[in-house]
Amino acid sequence: MSQLFIGKPDYQNEPDYCAYFFELVPEIGLLDALKQSLEQTISFIASLTPEQWQFAYQKNKWTTAQVVRHIIDCERVYTYRAFRFSRLDNTPLAAFDENRYIANIAPHFLEKETLLKEYEHVRNATISLFSNMNTEMLDFKGKSGAVNYTTRGLGYMTVGHNLHHIAFIRNNYL
Repeated sequence: MSQLFIGKPDYQNEPDYCAYFFELVPEIGLLDALKQSLEQTISFIASLTPEQWQFAYQKNKWTTAQVVRHIIDCERVYTYRAFRFSRLDNTPLAAFDENRYIANIAPHFLEKETLLKEYEHVRNATISLFSNMNTEMLDFKGKSGAVNYTTRGLGYMTVGHNLHHIAFIRNNYL
C-alpha cells in the first residue's frame, strides 16, 4: 500500500502564527519533509564544535544545546497532540511553558551525542506516527490551550519549528 501524500494544511483552519512555520516547509509532502529535515538537522548538529554547542548569542538566552533540547521537547508535545487528535479525541489539551521545560533540565541532558540520538529517535517516531494516518485523522481539529489545530497542521508545525530554530542558530549563534 502506498503512503498518503500529506500536503500542507488549509491555513484558515490553523492559528495565524502557524503560517510562518508552514511556509518554511518545502512542498514535498509532510513525510518527505520530516525525513529531509531529520537528515539536515543531524548533519548540522554533528558539525558543531563544543564551543558552538555551549554558545549563547546574548546574556540570558539559550545555548545552542538548549535550543536543540527545545526542538525535541516541542516535537514531543506537538506529536502528542497530533496523536490524540488523530484518534478523533476532542478532549481539550493543556498548553505548555517551553521556558520552564528548559529551566528544569539538568546539564547532563544537554550533551551533544545524547541529544543527537534522542532527536533521531523522536523524529523517527514522528515519521511512523504520521505514516499511519488517513485524511480524516489528519484533518481532525482539536484544542490545546486556547488554540485549535488540525493534526496535519501539527505535523507541519513540527517541521517548520525545527527548520526555524536551525536557521536561527545558523544566523545568530555561528
